[in-house]
Amino acid sequence: MKILVTGGSGFIGINLIDFLLEKGYNIINYDKSKPIKEAHMSFWTEGDIMDEKRLSETCEKNNFDAIIHLAARTDTLSNSLDDYLENHVGTQHVLNVIKNNSSIKRAIITSTQYVYKSEKKPFPSADEEFVPHTVYGQSKVLTEQYTRQANLSCEWTIIRPTNIWGPWHMRYPNELWKLVDRGLYFHPVNHEVIRTYGYVKNVVHQIYKILTAPAEIINHKVFYVGDPSVDSYKFLNELSYQLRNKKIKRLHKNIFKTLAKFGDIFHAVKIPFPIYTVRFKNMIEDYPAPTETTVEIFGQAEADMRKNITETISWIKGEGKQHFKYWVNK
Repeated sequence: MKILVTGGSGFIGINLIDFLLEKGYNIINYDKSKPIKEAHMSFWTEGDIMDEKRLSETCEKNNFDAIIHLAARTDTLSNSLDDYLENHVGTQHVLNVIKNNSSIKRAIITSTQYVYKSEKKPFPSADEEFVPHTVYGQSKVLTEQYTRQANLSCEWTIIRPTNIWGPWHMRYPNELWKLVDRGLYFHPVNHEVIRTYGYVKNVVHQIYKILTAPAEIINHKVFYVGDPSVDSYKFLNELSYQLRNKKIKRLHKNIFKTLAKFGDIFHAVKIPFPIYTVRFKNMIEDYPAPTETTVEIFGQAEADMRKNITETISWIKGEGKQHFKYWVNK
């Protein structure tokens, strides 16, 4: 198969391209940013999904068998839908190109867990039941709706990544992981907070399985990609043990509330601060995702969270440390 990966220079994309190359696939990474990983330069075609003409020319030239569409703005920093046009308008361009290229037999379109979050009912009853709690989530609702409305002749699947972590994540080592390593992360609650994380190599494994599965299993389906849900303290505590051989301490949540108010002020004037109201709420609220079906059907590359944390720390202190000033001498 010849595969186009949009956004292949990003976190999931780097890991996915490594995986597919090992499997012997012919890959082109279509991304406006050059790859962080130097070894991927030869697979990169510079291009923006907002430029439909350029994307169409690339597809017509290469006769791809499949498209894995990852390109997106994935932060939650803006409250304006116009700042996320790449997500839904860009996806429309991708869908148009798929429709106009008969060689493409399968498409995987990336959404997000953030299209649904409800305190009343943890999981949606249907794929098209949406409760987005961020503008980023709203943009991905449109992504899903446009995909269903496109009447694609090829087989297609929507994936909803959960909270993905692992090698080549360029933000966590400078934020959460650094705080834990310095002993500056404290847990705000004594009760369990159930979250759904996804080790990136497990997610890549699941994407590959979707790419190669029989049509009756994946066509017109939605899958949350990630690992089974877990208490966030268990995950973070294992990280702390491996980094500094110490447990994470717990502090009363009122301390965090106060810090979060200060953080909101700093963020309003664009000064970085580790805690603010939105992040604090994320720390204390359950947010599970129904990944069990995905794990049951497609499995995991490695189910042992401890081993995956060990592998990620090895990357941060090895191949990845050149990208992070803090980790260079670790």
